[in-house]
Amino acid sequence: MNWSTSVLTSISSDTEPTIVVAFDNAKYIFNVGENTNRAFLQSRYNWKRTKGLFLTQLGTQRAGGLGGLMMTLTDGGISSLDVVGPTGLLHQLASMRMYTYRDTLHIQPIEAPSIPLSSPEPIYKDDNITVYGIPIAPSVPAQGDALGDSPLKQKRKRSPSPHRTSKRASITKTDPSLPTTTLEQISSQLGFSPSSLSGDLAQEWKTSLVKVMFPASKKHETKIAKEKGNERGETRKKGKPTAAIVEEHDLPEPDLEPGTENIDIYKRAKVPDGYHLQLPPFSYPGAGSPDSPPTLAYLVIGPRIRGKFDAKKAGQLGIPNGPIRRRLINGETVKFMVKSKQMEDGVLRDVEVEREVKPEDCVGESETPAVILILDIPSPAYIPSLLSSFSDPFFAKFKSRCPEDKKDHVMRAVFHILGDGVLEDERYVQFMNSFEEDEGPVHHLVASREHCSDPVTFTSAAFNQLRLNQLDESMFPIPQFSLQPRKDMSSIPHLPQSAQIMVTNHSISMRPFKAPSVETPVQDCFHPAIKAEKQVLLPPWTAKKFEAARKSIEAARRRRKRRRSVGSVQSDAESGSESSGSSTVRSRPGRDVGILPLGTGSAMPTKYRNVSSTLISIPNWGNVLLDAGEGTWGQLVRQFGLGNGPKVASSGNDIWQVLRDLKCIFISHIHADHHMGLATLLAKRRLLDPPPRDPLYLVSIRAVHLYLRELSDVQNLGIVDTEGTESGLPGSSVVPIMSEALHWKQFDTYQASGMWQIGGSEPWLDIQRSRRLAHTMCQSLGLDAFQTVDMYHRTRCYGTVLKHTDGWSIAFSGDTLPVNTLVQAGKDATVLIHEATMADDQEDLAKSKAHSTFGQAIATGKRMNAEHTLLTHFSARYPKMPPSSVLAGPDPGEDMTERAGSRSYPRRKRDPVVAVAFDHLNLTIGSMWKVMHYLPAVEQSFHDTVEDGDEMEPV
Repeated sequence: MNWSTSVLTSISSDTEPTIVVAFDNAKYIFNVGENTNRAFLQSRYNWKRTKGLFLTQLGTQRAGGLGGLMMTLTDGGISSLDVVGPTGLLHQLASMRMYTYRDTLHIQPIEAPSIPLSSPEPIYKDDNITVYGIPIAPSVPAQGDALGDSPLKQKRKRSPSPHRTSKRASITKTDPSLPTTTLEQISSQLGFSPSSLSGDLAQEWKTSLVKVMFPASKKHETKIAKEKGNERGETRKKGKPTAAIVEEHDLPEPDLEPGTENIDIYKRAKVPDGYHLQLPPFSYPGAGSPDSPPTLAYLVIGPRIRGKFDAKKAGQLGIPNGPIRRRLINGETVKFMVKSKQMEDGVLRDVEVEREVKPEDCVGESETPAVILILDIPSPAYIPSLLSSFSDPFFAKFKSRCPEDKKDHVMRAVFHILGDGVLEDERYVQFMNSFEEDEGPVHHLVASREHCSDPVTFTSAAFNQLRLNQLDESMFPIPQFSLQPRKDMSSIPHLPQSAQIMVTNHSISMRPFKAPSVETPVQDCFHPAIKAEKQVLLPPWTAKKFEAARKSIEAARRRRKRRRSVGSVQSDAESGSESSGSSTVRSRPGRDVGILPLGTGSAMPTKYRNVSSTLISIPNWGNVLLDAGEGTWGQLVRQFGLGNGPKVASSGNDIWQVLRDLKCIFISHIHADHHMGLATLLAKRRLLDPPPRDPLYLVSIRAVHLYLRELSDVQNLGIVDTEGTESGLPGSSVVPIMSEALHWKQFDTYQASGMWQIGGSEPWLDIQRSRRLAHTMCQSLGLDAFQTVDMYHRTRCYGTVLKHTDGWSIAFSGDTLPVNTLVQAGKDATVLIHEATMADDQEDLAKSKAHSTFGQAIATGKRMNAEHTLLTHFSARYPKMPPSSVLAGPDPGEDMTERAGSRSYPRRKRDPVVAVAFDHLNLTIGSMWKVMHYLPAVEQSFHDTVEDGDEMEPV
């Protein structure tokens, strides 16, 4: 049985370390940070036959891609998955219930003990691996905890459930003063509040939620119980199921009865009472905290490969063919009857006697199991706990020089995931050297931001961006990266000679054993081109398209100049608002406002498009982020660079300055591809020192806010409840604002029923509070108004319209079918950013999924009388370019009548300038007109960089 370990991703600006242990029949993935899904698409590895996911830490750093990967694995045919992690895993899984659901997946969550056990037991075991979990905790509060009496240090006050009475005591199954009460009895009581649960009952509640998220888990348990009952001769009683599950529909929910709160985006006919209320609180045991959580190390022992069966010797021993020999091969001692001649009463007779044979009598010596160790040590404060764990006799033997211990195992590799200051700590260096190397080195692979370089992970997209940089270096900037580490690991004294930096595609064959090697990345053209320090050589036909695009731009500029010279009134939206040397050119409002698409795909990422996110940069005011799909942080870093770090106030425009200037994040709806990168952004923002001047205002629906509040129990995200003290908020805080409170029609109260009801009554939902905070937010951004617009999608979804005091406005659709509400609210918008998921020949499919076609998005811009329309959110059917029909059309500088699908639209004096969005397309409102001129060249560049897997089947 051969097996190996591979590094899918190491530490970089857009990935965290992910390690894959692979057998022929199964894979085990250790850590699922953001972009794990996309990394599989980029790499030569695949996730087929994945059996288990293992997390060394809770929160976003190690589990930011968990929900997306689980849904992708299910869609790829995987029906059962074990998820292993530290104490609190159930809480984090349950917090994802609003946006993670697959009815065919059986999930088995496994929480490791929070304290070391006197007699360690495997936390996971199957035919391939045996895994021990080693809890590692900080010995002292992390330095970041010293926040004085700021609101961020204080425990965020939990809002009471709208149904919870003040007299209800916390209910815990382990409280001896209370009568024995089941969860079913408690949850059936009027006014049940999950937040009242604690102890075993809280765990049971969270387990029940995970089963609703993954109904096959319930079916799996029922099947096992039935099988066990049949074995005992029992029959299962028929009864009403606790939760009936129905198929997911594509259209929004019908209005429900007044007061109904179980609004479920996946159309499950029934979810438990309290499903949409806040989870029971979670707190780390011991020294762990949301600022410095405990971690879990994994000791992974491979299979013991049995020795070769000696058939000749077995024959001599009289071992019969069949099951008895198989049992011997499997390591069992067997007994069987053999004929023998014995003297009885002076006569030699044939008799049967029992013979016992042990495996070692006819089976050669087995191979010693190989072992790997995966460590996650965030800071030097965790080192004492690590050293204490390996002083335990059980774990100490894995470093033992005793010959008897070496027969039981052989340590092959240690994977070190380290925070700043750990690798240079003498205690840690001594620990690394303590592993026995007499019979060959123990290989140490080190992932440390201080000592690892920062190459580009998604080289396919980066290489195409590098080519397009020759077309327009401002509009297509080269991704930020570094091939040199901040510190040289070789300068650290006394490190083991076998220690080396962990890099993407590092691979170790464990059986047969081979030393670590780096597999050649699949078609990495980016880094070789960068190292050559010269422009990428373009094929002749591509160079010709590039030149034609530049000439088209110049021709458009000449036409504008000619029109101005004869006194024609021109829109700078069409003229590009660029100076052509004439002093008569008037500056249009908002021409310098930046629009940066960070993710332009939908549902799931591709090699060339990340999922949804768009950054709006308002000069001299600040930044607004529209949606934040998984991987948004990495996209921002590749755009702006890391600079000198979060603890240095930057005078430039690196990522930390972008975070300081980020004053508003708007999340349109709860679907995972629109918000799974949000928590990482909030966690990174907490690193800023000094903190930002202004707080961050988070505008979204209750489901998003609720998820973040629950996740805050395992990772501090800076969320505060202001409770009427809106003035003087610390800049490090994140302030919730309800989308429903900012509705463009300015309703006095929230809707009381149906899919648009607010869904709760927590104090932070107060409509007037949100409006007061929104007023302060608008002042900080120079906005006249920030309005939300109800969209028509498969779940509650809002678009938004931003109106600035300078006279420009931006309308954003979120996900939606074409709707009149956005046309009315965004009338005469300077820019409409609209989803364009499907091609025009897929209008029925788009309708069934509540999305828009390209033509419908363009038509919305025309009806709105928008000056510009930016198309984004393209289906994975189009991983590189939308269909060529979108590219066809008249010169965007001329009057035109366009067709969208089979529908004609009336002639207007001037139609919107239409632009197609690409990841990292660096736009201003004044430069959007160029995009259509560049599209033929962009399309040709994509055609020239065809790679394996680029042609995707429709999903």
